[in-house]
Order: sequence, then structure tokens, then C-alpha cells
Amino acid sequence: MGTGSVIAERQDHAGRAQRGGRTAWLPRWVRLLPPGLLLVALVMELSAPPRYSFASLLTAAVVLAALLSRSVLTVVIGGLAIALLVSMHVLVEDVYPDDITGPVITLVLVTGFATALARVLERTTLQLVQVQAVAEATQRALLRPLPDRLGPVRLAGVYRAADEAALIGGDFYSARKTPHGVRVIVGDVRGKGIGATESVATITSAFREAATSGPSLLEVAERIERAMAMDRLDLEAGGSLAGNGPGGTPSGLAGELFATAVLLEFAPDGGLLRVLDRGHPPMCLIRAGGDVTLLDPGPDYALPLGYADLAPAPDPQPKEYRLAEGDTLVAYSDGVTEARSKRGGFYPLEQRLAERYGMVDGVRTRAAIEPAEVVSFVSRDVTRWADAVNDDMVVVVLQYRPRAAAGDTRPPGHGAG
Repeated sequence: MGTGSVIAERQDHAGRAQRGGRTAWLPRWVRLLPPGLLLVALVMELSAPPRYSFASLLTAAVVLAALLSRSVLTVVIGGLAIALLVSMHVLVEDVYPDDITGPVITLVLVTGFATALARVLERTTLQLVQVQAVAEATQRALLRPLPDRLGPVRLAGVYRAADEAALIGGDFYSARKTPHGVRVIVGDVRGKGIGATESVATITSAFREAATSGPSLLEVAERIERAMAMDRLDLEAGGSLAGNGPGGTPSGLAGELFATAVLLEFAPDGGLLRVLDRGHPPMCLIRAGGDVTLLDPGPDYALPLGYADLAPAPDPQPKEYRLAEGDTLVAYSDGVTEARSKRGGFYPLEQRLAERYGMVDGVRTRAAIEPAEVVSFVSRDVTRWADAVNDDMVVVVLQYRPRAAAGDTRPPGHGAG
């Protein structure tokens, strides 16, 4: 399941909530409980011995209607309950007192209070839906769905935030088709959940601008560094970066504003891949021939983004690799490899990819690899492996497929966020 499908699903849920009210998610049988209780009360009164009374079910039906239905339906249920109370008094005179004015007034008051409660819940639900819609629009602007293809690269991705109520958290990705080739960034900012999204906004916005105009990956990284430095100054000045909110980075920890990231460039020169690793977990490479390996960043391991001023020497040059058609890269965050099983073991991504897509007894397990299938496999496999996934998790799969590039008619600047 890709990010685009997650966002579309959330939008559909929000629309259903607005159309169907706060009970749109409940099973139909739950929403039928209030009228069901009225019917049960009537049947029990008519079938049980006269000494038993089930009038309290009428009050329960009205209160339940306030919690499960709109205010108009609550009034309807209350009116029916009052009518049934009077009817049962007529039918079962030896149980109900001759003067039922008190019970009727009580039920009328309960109906009034329940209707007011239902109205308050309606307004609160509408406000929450509106706030969620605004939040999701903002989140979609930060984490745009990946296209199926950018130039010679096929893409797929999945994102799961640690905060289930959010679409994004502290992990991020972005991809652009530029005059310099297809450029991609995958990373993880300090922190997780909603509190980290402002840092994500800074990094992804800086990358989108720099990826198109920056002559090299080093220049792209430097521009992101400058954007993060401005955020750090805002924090030190007592600004309102997400760190001041719950789960974020307090202003006193401005020096700890950083992000691990890997920047990639699929150069126009066929098959040339440049990788600049800024402290991020190494990517997995699934070769077209079946070998599964880690892309070792080498001894010149650069510091995370945000720590450039602490580096003893300038950033090393990006490492270069040659890709064959069908070679597939799997970039991920530490939310994947640090997911723990019930026995405490970390998720072995390289091993699991090798078992599914590598060679077994000299025979490749999969004749062809689809990026979307790899994303789906890793997402499901981590969920099955881990006792609980408590960190943001992102998986981006990039496959070098130049043969279909000629059919890609999008302009050089087109790309996903």
C-alpha cells in the first residue's frame, strides 16, 4: 500500500464522517440499538407477567440514541419512547400507576437533555473533521505521493507514522526529475510523530528547490543544511518550531536539530547512480541477477544533516555505482530495521529480501521484481515480525528501468514531492 492510497483512504474516511456523522464507522447493528431497545421493551411488557416492568429500557434507548445518532433522531426516539410509555400504561394498568405524569415528565426531560448532548457531540465532531481535513491537506503538501515512474526510474513507497492519527511524522522522502537526473531523498529527523513534521517541512521544501537547480548532490545537501540552520536560529531565539509542542524538540535542544538522510542521483548518463549518505542506514541493492547486498557508504561516512559545522573535513564526494537494468534499491528508515520481534530480535531486512528475491540453490526465487510488490512485502513482513511498531517507518523502492523511459513525456521539472 503506497502513500497515495493511504492519503486517499483518509480523505474518503473524512468525507464519510462529514456525510454520515460521528457514527459513520459503526456497524449498522450498533446504530439500530435505540429503536431495537424500544421494540424489546414493548415485547417484554406484553409477554412478561404483569408484576415485571421494563420501562427503564425506554430511558436507556433515548440516552443511547444521543450517543449513536443525530439530534433529530434522538428527538424521534424520545417521542416514540414517550408514546410507548403511555401505551403500556393503558395496556398494563395493574403495574403502572394511574397517574403517569411523573414518569412522562421524567422521560421528556431525559429526551431534552439527550437531544442537547447529541447536538453538542455533532458540533464537536464537525469541528474535529474540519481540523483533520486542514491537517491532512498540510500533511499531503509535505509528503506527496510518489509517481510510478520518473524518467528511467520506477518508484513505490509506503509510509507509516508512529502516531496512528497522523499521515506523517519524523520520516520523509521526496523525488524530483531534474535536468541533472532523477534525484531522491529519504531520511529521518530527530524525534517522531506530529512534533517532527515542521522539520520535515523544512527539509523537503529545501530539497525540492535545490534538487532542480543544484549542480551536485553536495550543493543540494548544503542548501538543506542552510535551511536547517535557520530553523536552529529560530529555536534559539525562542521560536515556535514544532519542538515547543508535545513530542517535539524543546527550544533548549536546538543543537540537536538534525536528520539522517540518503540523497540519490540517477544521472542522465545511463546506469550511473550517485549516493550521498548523511548518517542514514545503508540501502539494500537487489541486483537483476539475484544478489542482495547492502550499499556500504565506505569509510568516508558523513555526519547527519544539521551537523555540517561539526565535521572535521568537507563532506566526501558522493559514491558512484553502475546499475544494470532491473537493479532495485530499497531505501528505508530505522523504524524498519529497529522493529523488534517478541524475542527481542531486530528485523533482518537484508536477509528477508534475500530469501524472497535472491537466489536459492542457484535459482532466483522471483523472475521479475515489481517495486510496489517489494514495498507491500516489507510493510507486511515488518508488521508480522514486530511485536509492535512504535517508530515512524518509511520504505522507498527504486528500480532502474531505462527501456520505458522513452515513453515518459513529463517535463524535466516534474516530480513528486
